[in-house]
Amino acid sequence: MVPAGSRVLDVGCSSGYLGEALKERRDARVWGIELDDTDAAMARERGLEEVFTADLDSFDWDDLGTREFDVVVFADVLEHLKRPGDAIRGAARHLAPGGVVIASIPNIAHLSIRVELMEGGFAYEKLGLLDDTHLKYFTKKTVGDLFRAAGLSIQRLEVTLYDLPEDRIAERLRNVGLETTPLFWEKMNIDEARAFQYLVVAGKGPGEPQPIELPEKAVMEHARLVAELRGSTEEVRRLRARVDSIERNPVYPLYMKAKSAVDRLRGRAKP
Repeated sequence: MVPAGSRVLDVGCSSGYLGEALKERRDARVWGIELDDTDAAMARERGLEEVFTADLDSFDWDDLGTREFDVVVFADVLEHLKRPGDAIRGAARHLAPGGVVIASIPNIAHLSIRVELMEGGFAYEKLGLLDDTHLKYFTKKTVGDLFRAAGLSIQRLEVTLYDLPEDRIAERLRNVGLETTPLFWEKMNIDEARAFQYLVVAGKGPGEPQPIELPEKAVMEHARLVAELRGSTEEVRRLRARVDSIERNPVYPLYMKAKSAVDRLRGRAKP
């Protein structure tokens, strides 16, 4: 996504590991912005052109002077800010003609979070979708709203998928009194429910991302289908046993003879 020879601003560059990789693999020149003094010093040692030590929620984007960048990267950063829209707007002022903002953003509408909410939970973690340092949460729709409000259009949108075993999802929902249906699985087979993270490429020019093509969930779906088949087989076995039990009842043959006689009489009574 980063063209060779690009001028890159790595926002929230940490210790400069991404900038170093871009320098080595894409022959990029990389600048950085980092809150932590120690990480900023390490980023400088890794050869970044310049690293600004600052809090992004109060950073003065004019400190970048007249610098322009072909790519501005927000790698797992926007969700940690109080005002992510201001950061995008500030960065957009320093985009070179044709430049883009690239951002990775976690998806709070992932199926795992939906199920957890149905269970009454929303447990913060050290890492992941419920990272306890996240200040903002985004869905596919609010990601689009965020960039449009900053004056940028999304030109490309990709996803990192994380599919949960469907039998486990069905079990957890069953424990709260809900049964999954074919319609439920159809509705959940969309990027809004399967995407763990969105990867956004946005620029100042007009753009419309292509529809996201999702791979089949063949492997993850297998466990649920096997469980459903097993359940169906057990239900058929249970019903067969019940039918056999009824047919072995001494009253059953008498009932069938009486029913047959009544059916014959009804047939004769018809005009």
